[in-house]
Amino acid sequence: MNSKKVFIAKVLLAAASLIAVTAAFFLLPTHFACKIQPAASWAFLIILLATPLVGRLFCEALCPLGIIQSVINYIFHPRRRTRRICTRMPQSPLQRIVRWSILAIFTILLFSGFGALAWAITPYSIYAKALSLFVPGLVIFAAVLILATLGHGRFWCNWVCPIGTLFSLLSSFALLRHKVGPGCSKCRACFPKISPEKEASNGEKLTRRETLKGIAVLAAVETAEKTTDGGFAAVSLPGSPSRAAAALPPGALPRSDFNLKCVACGLCVKACRGDCLSLSVNLRTFGQPQLDFRHGFCLPGCKGACASVCPTGAITLNEKAAKADIQVGRAIYRRDLCIRTIHKVKCTACSRKCPAKAIKIVDGFPLVDETICVGCGACEHVCPSRPEPAIYVEGFADRQRVIQHKRA
Repeated sequence: MNSKKVFIAKVLLAAASLIAVTAAFFLLPTHFACKIQPAASWAFLIILLATPLVGRLFCEALCPLGIIQSVINYIFHPRRRTRRICTRMPQSPLQRIVRWSILAIFTILLFSGFGALAWAITPYSIYAKALSLFVPGLVIFAAVLILATLGHGRFWCNWVCPIGTLFSLLSSFALLRHKVGPGCSKCRACFPKISPEKEASNGEKLTRRETLKGIAVLAAVETAEKTTDGGFAAVSLPGSPSRAAAALPPGALPRSDFNLKCVACGLCVKACRGDCLSLSVNLRTFGQPQLDFRHGFCLPGCKGACASVCPTGAITLNEKAAKADIQVGRAIYRRDLCIRTIHKVKCTACSRKCPAKAIKIVDGFPLVDETICVGCGACEHVCPSRPEPAIYVEGFADRQRVIQHKRA
């Protein structure tokens, strides 16, 4: 197969790959995306093992960041379209130092309790977090685009990406890699057919300043979300209270096991019916899900959508423990922040909203029955106290618990 046919095949594969990944996130049902993820993991392993034979096929045609950078490079750097496809430019000493240092840091993070942070700089993780509008993911994705536009081609792939470095190492002596044979006569047949006039015109007219004028830099749009006080008055969202431990989704493994097993794919956040899961920005759990009750709470009628889509088993539910009986945390009441104390208002929002009837007003103040509280966060979500809610849910340090007796 000649080089032109190989190039066309890779372009078609890249287009299909990027469309499929994007569609899986937005268009396909979450449970279907969950089902194909294990198969995708096996496919990645097969491609990794096949790299010594076929070269960096993953980086060229299967990695979303690699594909997007190639498109940007084709649009904004037309003179580089004449780059030879039969060879790769040798790495500079500085490039080798940067690449191997990042790969070493990635490996250390992966095996030292910061695995979530390590996975966060892998291509599919960055692209998924950008699609879900997770601000750190958007920032990294924007940096990749800017580097591709202003730098020298696929800067992220060739300088930063630890997965790219791994594929580069495995493909160094690939049997089917592009290489110059001993009979090369420098005929330039491997160059695209560009007339000297057009090439000179491109070189004269395309400047970095003019290129910058045509770049739309991806920016995270800060949206001011609001809720209501039960009527039509808009109320600003509360701040996030300080917790000894954030609550994990119902059915999550013990915290240490969860941190190791969760790959921060974001499927559970997308599937959450109560809109109460968010991605962590803590360095040890970066990108992994945790309960955030500013936007919603864990619905009692939900049968565990987050567990049903988890591809790794980090979140699981079984018949012995119904989701409604799993205690993900405990509600903690702070009397000093309550509007009953500060403003002398007889608020009953937390007790009225509690689906487990675990909060009662005793002697004029809320009292939490921890034996039946499941930590769903309904009380925290509706609490009108500002700047922080007067009642909040704190997760367990080790493992979630199950209510052993029937509610009255």
